[in-house]
Amino acid sequence: MKNPLVDHLWSKITERSELGLGAAKVKLEEVEHISQKIAQTDGADVVRNVMDDGMIKQALERCIEFHQGADHLNHLDLHIYYRYATEAAKKSESIIDEELDYLGL
Repeated sequence: MKNPLVDHLWSKITERSELGLGAAKVKLEEVEHISQKIAQTDGADVVRNVMDDGMIKQALERCIEFHQGADHLNHLDLHIYYRYATEAAKKSESIIDEELDYLGL
């Protein structure tokens, strides 16, 4: 990918500050943009397969909830969701590079 999801900003998601919240929001927007672009050209089934059936998005949403002070999430939850999203996003990047390179992402 020209602009990988998992980059220096991604690593800031676990920061316990406004930087962590901001990074999670930016990355969620990027996931949504990539999903929309794939859906436009290849359909919803491909989006589900490439973007791990919406679980990357959900994990990032939980990271945002943590940063916004959700009572039901703690620091361990943040790291669990972050680690899952990181591994799944890397896998998605690989699929995009190998199978969907024509999208120019």
